[in-house]
Amino acid sequence: MKKNWKSILLLGLVFLAGIGVGALGVRVAVRRAVQSAVAHPERGQLMAEHGLARKLRLDETQIRQLHQIMTDARGQLRDLRRDFQPKILTVTRDTEKKIAALLTAEQLARYEKIKKEDRLLFPGLRPLP
Repeated sequence: MKKNWKSILLLGLVFLAGIGVGALGVRVAVRRAVQSAVAHPERGQLMAEHGLARKLRLDETQIRQLHQIMTDARGQLRDLRRDFQPKILTVTRDTEKKIAALLTAEQLARYEKIKKEDRLLFPGLRPLP
């Protein structure tokens, strides 16, 4: 009977470890995908175009037109980000100052480390591509 419990416990631990590793893997994969999309928006555009062309069964003319539409939109979005980035930086920095003001010295040190490590949490600190 004891042997069965040990086997069940071991199986449960392996199962839980698998869930943890899977969750961590998904988080890393999503983070890398987001970072790649931000750093290289043209890659995201090409992937979106390819997916739409395949799913919609577009012909060559439609594919070229779709590419132009997506390229124009990417340019407009880039310009919009450039227009708003100074305001975003102001809000982000103001928020960081307010958060820092309520923290203890130990918490502040951890907060500074988090800010350096987590660019997804603090997107205003990242320059535009």
